[in-house]
Amino acid sequence: MGGLAGATWTSDDKKSSANLTGSYSRTSKRSNEPWGFYSLVLQHKITPKTLLVLHHTSGFAGGVFVPDGHKDITWHGVDMQLQHNLREDLSVGIRGEWFRDKDGFRVCSPVRVAQATNSVHISFAADFLATCQPADYYGVTLGMNWKPAKQLGIDSEAMQKLNIRPNIRYDRVDGIGQAYRPFDNKKDQLLISVDATIPF
Repeated sequence: MGGLAGATWTSDDKKSSANLTGSYSRTSKRSNEPWGFYSLVLQHKITPKTLLVLHHTSGFAGGVFVPDGHKDITWHGVDMQLQHNLREDLSVGIRGEWFRDKDGFRVCSPVRVAQATNSVHISFAADFLATCQPADYYGVTLGMNWKPAKQLGIDSEAMQKLNIRPNIRYDRVDGIGQAYRPFDNKKDQLLISVDATIPF
């Protein structure tokens, strides 16, 4: 037995909104332990071109097997984004994030190795195992969205939707109760990336 629910409120002037969604159910057909989470998103248009977004999420799961044994666990996170449209086809933004995985259950590094690990601790993605430790995770991202078709005079309908997104991201981890260095034996990392998407 379980379910999904959500509600949205929007101000009369359409400048502000709040959205709350959640889910609750037993873990599986073989376990009656509870599993649930909720997400709250608040948005406000500071100006016609500037949007502030605050996002909070929290979850819990009962009877989870962790190295300390079976226990009830929780996780929480908050992120805030500020987006500004410089032009119709160009916007910039900054995002700050905090996530607490106090039981070392929700975040494993690297995740591709964790997701490819079977019940006897053999990973099909690497010759080493992922690490999952209680920790606080912090991140700051500076990015841009650019749709270049108009500027470059491209008439193709598909290319009109092309979105190029360069990002600079800084991550830091603080272990809870113990040192944790998941980034090549470091507590932090700096990433620079670019991706391009064409929706269809």
